[in-house]
Amino acid sequence: MKYGSIIFSGKSGERYRFESWPLETRFKAFAGVYFVTKRSVENKTYSRASHDNIYIGQTANMADPFATQSQFECFKKHGANCVCVCLVESEEQRISMEQDLIAAHETHCNRDRQPKGVLTAA
Repeated sequence: MKYGSIIFSGKSGERYRFESWPLETRFKAFAGVYFVTKRSVENKTYSRASHDNIYIGQTANMADPFATQSQFECFKKHGANCVCVCLVESEEQRISMEQDLIAAHETHCNRDRQPKGVLTAA
C-alpha cells in the first residue's frame, strides 16, 4: 500500500519526487534512489506525514535487499518504517542524486557514507 508522494531537495537545490511505501514492501526489479525514514502522521485530518531522515542510498535493483544487516539494525534502532523511492535508470544519475541528497540531509545511518569531498568533524 503506497502512502503517497514526497519531495526531497538536494544541496544543489534540485527537487526530487519520491513515492513512499512501508519499509517491508517487496519491490519488483528496477533501479532507483531510496530514502529510508521514520514516517509519522501527526494531523490525521490532513493526512500529512513528517519524515525523520534515517538513510539515503541507491541501487540497480530494488528487488534485492537494499541494505546490509548492520544497516537494517541501524534502521530498526531509529524506528524506520518507510522507504521513499525514486526510479532512476542511469547509474551515473543515481550516484549524483544520492550524493546531492546526502549532502543536504542529516541521516542517522549514513555516517560512513559521506560523499567524496565532504569533510566531517571527528
